[in-house]
Amino acid sequence: MLRRGGNQLLVMGGPGRNAGIAAVWPMSQVLAAALDLERLDADATGLAPVADLADTVELYRRGDGYAPYPASGERYFDDNAWLGLDFVQAHGFQGEGALDSLWLHKAKRTFEFVAEGQDADGGIRWVEGGGSRNTCATAPGIALALRLHLLTGIDRFRVFAARSDAWLWDTVARNDGLFADHVDTDGRIEETVWAYNQGSPVGADVLWFRVTGDRGYLERAARLTGAALDFFGVDDRLWRQPPAFVTVFFRNLLTLHAEVEQPRVMAELDRYLERVWREGRDRRTGRFVASGIGHYDDGGTLDHAAVVQLFALQAFDRAWFSDVS
Repeated sequence: MLRRGGNQLLVMGGPGRNAGIAAVWPMSQVLAAALDLERLDADATGLAPVADLADTVELYRRGDGYAPYPASGERYFDDNAWLGLDFVQAHGFQGEGALDSLWLHKAKRTFEFVAEGQDADGGIRWVEGGGSRNTCATAPGIALALRLHLLTGIDRFRVFAARSDAWLWDTVARNDGLFADHVDTDGRIEETVWAYNQGSPVGADVLWFRVTGDRGYLERAARLTGAALDFFGVDDRLWRQPPAFVTVFFRNLLTLHAEVEQPRVMAELDRYLERVWREGRDRRTGRFVASGIGHYDDGGTLDHAAVVQLFALQAFDRAWFSDVS
């Protein structure tokens, strides 16, 4: 739950819990949820809640990027990639073609910070000052760059994406067709498989297809989608992932569905959400914390915003998935 307090946006994890200043990572997902809900707004009342959230996010700005808290903390490159993708989606949902739109300006400026995180080998670091290169920063960084290239035609964005894409597939792609989490400063690969790290490369490949027209990218995305659904389809693996990771996973698989129909993706999304509503929802509080569902922030704002996104996306027309970042 979000509410205003002074000149800041406060986050409350649930009934009876203490309020604190919202971190920028949950705020990016609340903004994504607001964008998805606005897309379903049949009365076309506009993006007022989205604009309000975006204005509040500016309290976190430091330079071209956004800090985890207002004026404090090392900036995270993955946080900023998610925000940049939110801004691109807001630009697209408004139907703005002008290259001077406020949303597109925000996205381009945020990219400048994300670009600072790209190492010489192409991998994008997780946090400024850190040495690990992470899938969760690199893959959405590719997506942000490619969406900006598609909007502007500027080749620099494509060149950036190509360097990161080569690193992604050469370094953290596993032998089973899935993606590892990150590479440590000493070169050790952390092999843990997270749902969002499988979805983001799928979304990047869909964008590569739109840039190049090469259907080989769609085929690669479909192979990764199948491998990921197989992996998470056993032992309750998907259920035990944090909803925030599951949401990024499905958001990107749905962009593939927009290009090539994916009945299995839609069936798995329906199955997951049916269980979320039937088993995962605490009927007393409305929080999604029951029956062993995974959590990132103990069922607080981040997890709740993620589930809201999925229910909104479930109601989308298939054609709309092309605009989902």
